[in-house]
Amino acid sequence: RCELRHGDIFATRLPAGSADLVVVHQVLHYLADPAAAVKEAARLVAPGGRLLIVDFAPHNLEFLREQHQHRRLGFSDPEMARWLADNTLVHVDVEALPPAREGGLTVKIWAAQPARQPQQRTAA
Repeated sequence: RCELRHGDIFATRLPAGSADLVVVHQVLHYLADPAAAVKEAARLVAPGGRLLIVDFAPHNLEFLREQHQHRRLGFSDPEMARWLADNTLVHVDVEALPPAREGGLTVKIWAAQPARQPQQRTAA
């Protein structure tokens, strides 16, 4: 079962922990506050679920700001790791997809999952 939703990336109005997989694909570089979008995406991930963020590695192609309305010129691994950790997500894996041609952009895939909560023990 799969459901695709279109809505406000900052306030989805979906229940917390309601998704086994949340994919944020090539949108963060358009946002004024990408950390807020990561926070909302992280809120949706169910225990045992995954968050996949696909976006650009840092680059210097300034023309993308004017011609394509990019607000950010990519994201660093430490920056993304901090946003994930701030939202109790454990950094799982980073994959770099190099550009197909000289001067192209490197695409990064960051995968994370909710940190395991310590199990509570009850006295018998």
